[in-house]
Amino acid sequence: MKITLLAVHDATSPRKVDFHFWADVFAERGHTVDFVTVGFSPFTFLKRCGRRYKGPFNRWVTIDFGARKFLWCPPLHPFTLGNRFLDSLTAPVLKFYPKFLPQTLMDGIAGTDIFIIENGVGLMLLPELTRRCPNAKIVYSVCDRIETLGYHTLVLQAEKQALPKVDLVRVPARVMLDDYPGHPNVRFIPHGLDKEIFDKSHKNPYRGRKNAVNAGDMLFDAHAVAVLARNFPDWTFHLFGKRATLPEPLPNVVAHGEKPFAQIVPYIQHADIGLAPYCPAPNADYLSQSSMKMMQYTYCRLPIIAPDFAASGRDNVMAYDPAEDNSILGAMKKAASFDRAAIAAAVVPDWQEIVDSLYNGIDIQAAVPTR
Repeated sequence: MKITLLAVHDATSPRKVDFHFWADVFAERGHTVDFVTVGFSPFTFLKRCGRRYKGPFNRWVTIDFGARKFLWCPPLHPFTLGNRFLDSLTAPVLKFYPKFLPQTLMDGIAGTDIFIIENGVGLMLLPELTRRCPNAKIVYSVCDRIETLGYHTLVLQAEKQALPKVDLVRVPARVMLDDYPGHPNVRFIPHGLDKEIFDKSHKNPYRGRKNAVNAGDMLFDAHAVAVLARNFPDWTFHLFGKRATLPEPLPNVVAHGEKPFAQIVPYIQHADIGLAPYCPAPNADYLSQSSMKMMQYTYCRLPIIAPDFAASGRDNVMAYDPAEDNSILGAMKKAASFDRAAIAAAVVPDWQEIVDSLYNGIDIQAAVPTR
């Protein structure tokens, strides 16, 4: 089959998310894989904390595992100004986003059997995609709730318009199943894990004992980490992610920045505690099940420290109230004495199992892995 993925991520980014792992499995199974990056424009590069893409732009490039990628950089894209009224003023111009689709991109996706679209501006392209490939199956992967991510109102409208054309709505947390009551095929398909890389023995990167690790910067709560670091000076706190930093440096906090996934694995594998310091946000309860780093921590049998709204469903999570410093400290004390042998790592699925679930969700027989 030919499978085309549309996401905001670069196919060759060192920071890997579910779409990257799916692409690996699809290619391994012998499918033709196209990875299209959408949702950015020259305006993205003007933002201080905007995503950075290195190019080349607007042309197909073959990448190392046999797939192709296309970094689509149109003149503009539906970016939000953080205000519904201001967004309403920009909407008449930004609604033309799909009209900028280049012919070389549309020719390249011809013959696609399955489109997998990440929640976001890619939803606005669905009418053009289905016109080009009317028989293709459509999978809508809801990585996060759109309201939580603060997209432009055009994207919210595009989701409502796209749902009738979608064959499968994939949600990464059970609590999100009720988010789409009118759709006949909404399925809970969690994130998976690259178990091979975690099963290998990696050199311990830590110099001393008592190390806590945070992998990722979504909704990063610097206050919670600072409270822990100041009150547990004999622990070292390792932070990974572009925005995973503290406003004031502390001697026992190491901000590594954004690193390739393979470089982060040893830090998770040899850590003593996993940190999931999420800031409170509307409808963020799904993070307890959808958080990829919490799955990685669990597989490595780490006790986890997380806010109470993102702690349900995992016995190895020590919950805290993000508004109460004493609660944060109490969670740390519990995690430090938690019996790691009691953590069930076998419950975490691998990416092959997750891809099989996607196939089953759209009634396509799974191809046999080549390995």
